[in-house]
Amino acid sequence: MNSHSQAAGTELNASITEENIAIMVERFYATVQEHPTLGPVFNDRLVGRWDRHLAQMKDFWSSVLLRSGRYSGFPLGAHFDVPGIQKEHFGDWLALFEEALAGVYHEDMVRSIMAMADQFAQRFSGALFASEFSVRSSSRRA
Repeated sequence: MNSHSQAAGTELNASITEENIAIMVERFYATVQEHPTLGPVFNDRLVGRWDRHLAQMKDFWSSVLLRSGRYSGFPLGAHFDVPGIQKEHFGDWLALFEEALAGVYHEDMVRSIMAMADQFAQRFSGALFASEFSVRSSSRRA
């Protein structure tokens, strides 16, 4: 168990539920809002719409992880023409996402979900920036 989850008194989960998806999404985006490079991009884009975005992200991850079918939309399309977005932001996004997961799930579950997140980041980065940019951050765990 990492020190953050111990300090928060959070029990780590071995399975995925709607409840722990909601916790993960809320924790993740709370850190995004405060992040020096991601915060300005997200905050400027989502001013007055954070609640809606969090609900959409809970639906998205529910659909991905539980196959709930709750999300309908084109997630990549929402990222085109976002002012200030840079391909390097995907490495920051992945690092923060992994931290959020580690505070909610057991390590094996973190690895499994991160494999999916890595695929999304690669696809989005490639589509948005037409590059072979590797979004893996050197600060990420092995």
